[in-house]
Amino acid sequence: MANEATSDKEAAAKKKKDEVLLRLREERVPEAVWPTEFGEKKKRPREVAFMDVNLCFPCGKCPEFCPVGCIEYMKEGTLANRGLQPVQVRFEECIGCYICVEVCALLTDYDAVRMYPTDLIEEMFQLKVGDTKPAEYHPALPHEEFFAEGGRFSVRHLGNGSRIRDKINKEERKRMGFE
Repeated sequence: MANEATSDKEAAAKKKKDEVLLRLREERVPEAVWPTEFGEKKKRPREVAFMDVNLCFPCGKCPEFCPVGCIEYMKEGTLANRGLQPVQVRFEECIGCYICVEVCALLTDYDAVRMYPTDLIEEMFQLKVGDTKPAEYHPALPHEEFFAEGGRFSVRHLGNGSRIRDKINKEERKRMGFE
């Protein structure tokens, strides 16, 4: 009798956990976007994404989910002694949606993506991030010195990572081991 009660409790707890995980996946991680379905940039974002190329293990998840297709693999040989090159954002095309940040944190656990205030990026690179995609293609660059941990001029500490912990309630955080 006691074993049945324990088994029922475990089954209920597993069902509840599965429901939470499913809800997190459904509400916070969108479907992958087909290249023919890419959206267009319509306004200047408050923040834009950059990868820490030293933390990025090029799994290909974030380019797959990017709604505007602004994440690409860097060209072969960009970073010496790396076989498969990491990805980076063409930040002038970024819409600031946070999808790549959440995908990296939830699906890969690499935590390589951070969002940075657009004003900071404009000041750093002496350019304006517009409200439309640039007319001219600019390939993604590693920007390792700015966005990698330990980079010479690193601003990684100013970037915002995953907001998933802020979005789930206290009971869900406790159940998932965040507290």
